[in-house]
Amino acid sequence: MKLKASIIKEFLILIRDIPGLIVLFLMPAAMIIVISLVQDTTIQSLKGTKINILYINNDSDILGTTLLDGLKKSELFIIDEKKISEKDAKILVAKENYKIAITIPKGTTDLIREQIKPYIKSIFTGEKIDTTKHLKTTRIKILSDPTVKQTFRHTIISSLQTYTAKIETQIMMKILVENLEKMTGVKTKISEDAINTVEFIEEFAFEKETSIIPNSTQHNVPAWTMFAMFFIVIPLAGNMIQERNDGSFFRLLTMPGSYLTVLGSKTVVYLIVTFLQFIMMLLVGIFILPAFGLPVLNLGSNPFALIIMGLASGLAATGYGILIGTISDTHEQSGVFGSVSVIILAALGGIWFPVYAMPAFMQKISTISPLNWGLNGFYQIFLKDGGFLQITSYAILLFIFFLVTIFISTIIEKIKRLNK
Repeated sequence: MKLKASIIKEFLILIRDIPGLIVLFLMPAAMIIVISLVQDTTIQSLKGTKINILYINNDSDILGTTLLDGLKKSELFIIDEKKISEKDAKILVAKENYKIAITIPKGTTDLIREQIKPYIKSIFTGEKIDTTKHLKTTRIKILSDPTVKQTFRHTIISSLQTYTAKIETQIMMKILVENLEKMTGVKTKISEDAINTVEFIEEFAFEKETSIIPNSTQHNVPAWTMFAMFFIVIPLAGNMIQERNDGSFFRLLTMPGSYLTVLGSKTVVYLIVTFLQFIMMLLVGIFILPAFGLPVLNLGSNPFALIIMGLASGLAATGYGILIGTISDTHEQSGVFGSVSVIILAALGGIWFPVYAMPAFMQKISTISPLNWGLNGFYQIFLKDGGFLQITSYAILLFIFFLVTIFISTIIEKIKRLNK
């Protein structure tokens, strides 16, 4: 009787809370659409967008000209070659006329030749080379706009290093041929073109054959589903505080049954809500995202595992909402602490930024976030086509988290009642 009355009350409170329903359903749907679109269009635009680069070639020899040709052949850059000072180049980049400026120092190619000659000579004479005496480096300066992301700057530097390595090899081959000509008297002609004998082919390592293709949809739907589920903390905690303020909570406690019965009704109602959120996010991935030109969500081949992960995640989110509602005394406390704590747990859990790209100590800390457990469980299904065995450990962790939050909530509520 008490459980039934509590469930009916929870449903009535929930359907009357229009702002809460918007937070629970419309905002997560809008969020997953916007973020997926931003990520996908950013990647696509980078493929077709060329970055303006200022190229200052003071070398006017093999390295300077070949490096320029290599950059021009790239699909990433628009090269503007000028003969200006480094000071003027810095001003142009600072004014955002260019995102990057590359300065090739005068005599760079000659310096490379001088450094290579002793090594080539040692091949024929057997003499040992004093590297401390012969090793000198030339510095190619790269001026960057501070707004250019670090990953893109690293991409440019990596491209330059690849080009210069090929050029150094060509210079070395030319010097080697020249020495052979002097020794044999036979003229040899070498090709100016670089020989590419290695091709890189990317494949995904699946344990079994699957139709799943990792893409922005497969990554974003599980990530933001977890985030949306845990944001149930705001309406759930708010409703618990409202009950205490209007006296309905204490009237329920006077009815036969325990406090766990009251928590049970909240768990049932909000578990249904989180599961509806889960289904809605899947439908967004299947029907709405493709309408915007994004890949359709592939649910994998294990619907049972998907349901288990959805229920386990919903229980964990509901338990956390009940805990916040029990701890908090005002709507302000529950709103601020609940939302901020969920954002922190999401950041730690890999929702905002991949865990594998975090520092080592942060990767260890991320293992305490329930959103990390849920995300990894969903990834097993959406990205690796895993089944029940692959998600069991994550589902168990989420269920234990739910039990712990309910237990702590019960203890805190008893303490609060004793202190009144």
